[in-house]
Amino acid sequence: MYRTLLTALCALLLLTSTVSAQEHKWTEREILAKFAHEPTVQQVQDKAIRYYQVHPDRILSLRRNAQLKALVPSISGEFSNSISNTYRRMDDGLYVQGLGGIAKEDEKINGDRIGFRVQASWALDRLVFNAEVLDVQSLIGILDGVVREVTTVYYIRRRLQIDMILRPPKSLATKISQRIRVEELTGLLDAMTGGYMTKSITKSKRRRRKK
Repeated sequence: MYRTLLTALCALLLLTSTVSAQEHKWTEREILAKFAHEPTVQQVQDKAIRYYQVHPDRILSLRRNAQLKALVPSISGEFSNSISNTYRRMDDGLYVQGLGGIAKEDEKINGDRIGFRVQASWALDRLVFNAEVLDVQSLIGILDGVVREVTTVYYIRRRLQIDMILRPPKSLATKISQRIRVEELTGLLDAMTGGYMTKSITKSKRRRRKK
């Protein structure tokens, strides 16, 4: 009796330890390490604003160029060319012509005139106010919208990935649905970065296989 009870107790302890071993307790470092091959949110943001050509450096350059545009003159030119032919012949009854029938006056004038003009003008009032500077400033709003959208999609995707690890779906339908959702969010990030998200992940996986 005592031996049977001891055997049952040992089996229960073994079963409990086996179940505990299967329930892995994830740490924050382990979870984040699973996404080490993926680009950071800062890298994705940078690729997105460069893809949409609204990088702060470019906006600053455009703004400076718009301000200095008033120093660049507006140049206009004009070119003219005229050709003239004048023929004059005068016969005088008192003038005795020679055997060759030469008139008293026989004149032929050919004229060719070329003219050109170049004009330069400055709109110095644009140094004080230039509407084009305001147009450039409007790009800041586009920059803000791109960064916000990329950041939102990036972290929705990351939260779903972590949720799939910590609370794996029990049904096959839910598992497939979550995978498709991750692929959908990856596609959105690719659309906003010119395919950078998928390219970066694929490149990182290849490097890890070589190691």
